[in-house]
Amino acid sequence: MSGGSTYIISLPKEWVEELKIKVGENVTVVKNSNESLTLFPREHSNDKNETIAIINSSQKDSGESVKRKIIAAYLAGYKTIRIKTKGMKIPTEHSRSVRDLVHSSMIGTEIVESSSDAITIQILTRLPELSFESALKRMYLMATNMVKESIEALEEMDIPHADEIINMDDEVDRFGLYMRRNLVLAVENQSVLEDMGLKRPSDCLEYRTIVSKIERIGDHASLIAKRIKFVEDEIDSKIIIKIKKLSEKALQVFEDAITAVQNHDFQKGENVTESISQVINEEKEIMAKIKDAEKNSTVIKFVLEDLRRIVEYSGDIAEIAIDENIQSIISKE
Repeated sequence: MSGGSTYIISLPKEWVEELKIKVGENVTVVKNSNESLTLFPREHSNDKNETIAIINSSQKDSGESVKRKIIAAYLAGYKTIRIKTKGMKIPTEHSRSVRDLVHSSMIGTEIVESSSDAITIQILTRLPELSFESALKRMYLMATNMVKESIEALEEMDIPHADEIINMDDEVDRFGLYMRRNLVLAVENQSVLEDMGLKRPSDCLEYRTIVSKIERIGDHASLIAKRIKFVEDEIDSKIIIKIKKLSEKALQVFEDAITAVQNHDFQKGENVTESISQVINEEKEIMAKIKDAEKNSTVIKFVLEDLRRIVEYSGDIAEIAIDENIQSIISKE
């Protein structure tokens, strides 16, 4: 206390010297929702999304390697990503990979500069336009439609439709990448966290897991669509009926798991985990009746396994609803 109305905070000398804070500079103090304080060295803060990530590439790097580095920088929250070479032209493979990645996988990004030895990517969207729960629902609907349409394409043996579903998986992954980037930004910035409709930084870890599980569900819907090309003639109508019923139950589990998360409903999460074993047992019963000698047996078994994995990933989402809301059922003395 100084002068009766002013409080003074003492900072460690090593901390001040490491961050090169000079006498007279402002230091920002942010009050967090968990009753902690965060200090930023300078009023504007040294935020990652205001800096440039420079990625040096060489002929030894593959196109996939360059793409992985760009995605990592994108997820880390950098606003500008520059790919450079030293004393050589950017290999055609690298240039093509960068352009394909920007156009197919990274929401809100543009190539703003391109020369023989450098490509600059600008991330134009800084904050999400939707609350995280609205964005999560949109991603959930994408994955759900993929599963429904993949089963329809399987029943109708519609290969062009199957190809469309496979392309839809890129959109799910693209949206997931964008959401994971925003979660990284939210962990580091309280205002971003609030803008996304989240309460605690720990929520970001849970939602990152949920986004990943939805991406996996989309992957399995895409796999079902890919398997249609290997079907000989047609699958027996009785088997198709069983597959359709199983897929409907799998999607119901998926829907209930997402609802449990969005409604912060512990009991619904519990109900989902209990219903999962019933669906998996039904999948095992169908699987047991498929004889290896039957036509299309391999494809049918793989499709059944895909549906089982969708249910299991939904169970992982429900577990998060349970863990997140355990306080709602704990009695305190």
